[in-house]
Amino acid sequence: MDRRNDTEGAGATESSAPTTSEAMDAGVADAFALDPRSTLNRLRAVVYDWDIASDRLTWGPNAAETLAAFPPTALMTGAGFAELVAADSMSSRDLAIRESSGRDDGDGVPYRAVYRLAAPSGAVVAIEDLGRWTPDASGRPARAHGLVRIVADDETPRVGEVAGLPERRAFAGSLQARLAHAQPGDAAFSALILGVDNLGELNRRYGYEAADEAIATVGRRLAGNVRAIDSVAHFAGGKFAALLATGGEEQLAIAAARLLQRVSAQPIATKAGPIQVSARIGAAIAPRHGRSAGRLLQRAEEAFERAAGEPRRFAVYAPGQAIGEAQRREAAIADEIVAALNQRRVLVAYQPVVGAADGRVAFYEALLRVRQDDGEIIGPSSLLPVAEKVGLVAQLDLRALELALDRLLAEPGLRVSVNLSVATIRSPGWINRFKAALGARPGAASRLIVEIVETLALEPIDEIERLLEAMKALGVKIAMDDFGAGHTSFRNLRRLGVDIVKIDGAFVQNVACSLDDRVFVRSLADLARHLGLTTVAEWVEDEETRRLLRDWGVDLLQGRLVGMPELHQPAAAAPSSPEARVAG
Repeated sequence: MDRRNDTEGAGATESSAPTTSEAMDAGVADAFALDPRSTLNRLRAVVYDWDIASDRLTWGPNAAETLAAFPPTALMTGAGFAELVAADSMSSRDLAIRESSGRDDGDGVPYRAVYRLAAPSGAVVAIEDLGRWTPDASGRPARAHGLVRIVADDETPRVGEVAGLPERRAFAGSLQARLAHAQPGDAAFSALILGVDNLGELNRRYGYEAADEAIATVGRRLAGNVRAIDSVAHFAGGKFAALLATGGEEQLAIAAARLLQRVSAQPIATKAGPIQVSARIGAAIAPRHGRSAGRLLQRAEEAFERAAGEPRRFAVYAPGQAIGEAQRREAAIADEIVAALNQRRVLVAYQPVVGAADGRVAFYEALLRVRQDDGEIIGPSSLLPVAEKVGLVAQLDLRALELALDRLLAEPGLRVSVNLSVATIRSPGWINRFKAALGARPGAASRLIVEIVETLALEPIDEIERLLEAMKALGVKIAMDDFGAGHTSFRNLRRLGVDIVKIDGAFVQNVACSLDDRVFVRSLADLARHLGLTTVAEWVEDEETRRLLRDWGVDLLQGRLVGMPELHQPAAAAPSSPEARVAG
């Protein structure tokens, strides 16, 4: 399992009751293919990884085919992708993640959005987007892993002219025109983003229809409390944009306080009952903060995000502040990693991987954890991106490996898998360090599984083949994690000597209700079985998913349904190797 999305969950009881989902399996066998890429193309789906901190989007290799209608440059960043979202979309990936009310207990927070993408040609494509995001040390979304799938256009709800307001595209056009006609000496004006707080929680508690009613009422209240010279538009989801003929920060603060009070003063009547809403506002001042509509609105959204931590629920864009905060957080995380390595505060939690047929534990996956000075345990999602960036990931990997090997030595009947980053196994001298760690613990190698991530591991394949072959010669087994997210064919799996295939959880989590995901997962399971590879399904969370996977011949299961990770604290902590300690 990808360490950024390791999974926790409680066990559950077995159920074999038939369901109507069995009818969806008809004809699935005809869709099998040796290369997962061809199956993804037929399903019109593509996997992605979004590093939210850097805004970099990394797509599966079939993106060029699946998303051919869209400029490659727009697909490189989250901001570029967001610009493709049609103005009448009810949601977007960004909104689904940032407005999620979920809590990350170690497995990431699930999200789902259905929206429309507008291509430069004028074509509009309906999209289903689902996955999981993980937070940074401050709790903000740091990374998302999921997939997009092209769906029938009638599956995507539209806002239309919600509350009688224009949509984002029209608003941006008006804003751009005003900026273009501005003359030196003209009075400054402001772009505001007002958004409903905790929209994900409103959807969960009251239902999407009632939440939409609340959004429409917020829009009407907002439009009814601005001056005739100002304008309001629906921006996206639970957000609205306003153009105010006010450029002073003091006047802006007064106007924002009034708007927030009017929007939230009275509960909103809906079919599900009265809903009390709250909101916040971010603002950017033109032309000081931007001379294009896109830049001005982007900076208003940055201020909107910062407003979440402000007592007044209002913030004005401050140049350089967001970058400074990100740099400070990154430096603090790097310092924490160094201290944790030196003070032996790196720990391992073990999550069971169980048989699909009998529920017996086959092995445990060792998941990296760090105990902070205050005793709080943090997971890998906030550590690994920084560790990889500053060159500390090899030390973290080595320490986690040593802890897992120590437990294998102490418990002869145990089997454990550990994650190793590609940066680690490519680092100079790694094979010698790996061999030394195994040699110090006789008998552990045969019970160790090394997990590598498919999307990062296979370029160039000759180098990876050589490194994996050297590790396998020491007696360990190799697992390919997140299989299906990249471009590896089953032929390459055989070439690399892979023993275990872990099917990407982004496909598994929705198999009970998605025919496309069922086709993909079942095809992988069928071909792996014929090639003698052991299969593990990640992110297993409900009985129906377990039943389907078992019936399709998936060997092993991992996820909330079958077991939570549990910390293991050795009775007497052994000193780590010199390579796993870092000078401060």
